[in-house]
Amino acid sequence: MTLSQSNEHLRVAVNGAFTSRFSYNVDPTRDKLNFEIKNGEVVPVDKHISIPRRIETILWQRGIKDPNKEMLKKGKEPNRRTIANFILGGSRDQMHRLAFGNQEVNLEHGANNSAIKRMPEIENWAKDMYRFMSDRFGEKNIAAFVVHLDETNPHIHCTVLPITKDEKLSWRKVMVGENNSKFE
Repeated sequence: MTLSQSNEHLRVAVNGAFTSRFSYNVDPTRDKLNFEIKNGEVVPVDKHISIPRRIETILWQRGIKDPNKEMLKKGKEPNRRTIANFILGGSRDQMHRLAFGNQEVNLEHGANNSAIKRMPEIENWAKDMYRFMSDRFGEKNIAAFVVHLDETNPHIHCTVLPITKDEKLSWRKVMVGENNSKFE
């Protein structure tokens, strides 16, 4: 994951670059509605620690070496799949009902939606999705789980490390399955 992609997920503006680049897709008056799920709980988005830094910390704590770093040290192009990015969402109408209830959200560019409140239903849905991803990939393999309510269609960005039960990075075993069949 690049720092630029992390900045987009966490809504970190660098010299105004973020807000100017995404100004037609992101409503800055709804930025305060965004949140993360960490350890199954709703928390404000932590903009101080980038997702690449979170990934480095998880790998270091678990004694796992990032194979892409080793390739870079050897002067080779990194080509290992060491993360999976999932976007979880639903239809715009349903996501708006969950996120905003009956409140009227103005989706016109430049609209002021600062009075909009986040509904508990979106938090409950996000916690359900977090449990699903934790059950499927392991909670300690989730590097980031960020919920965006400031875009046209509310959604989640989930960054997962494909780490096996024996603490090894393996895209094939985690994402494809032990049988490695085309069906899986």
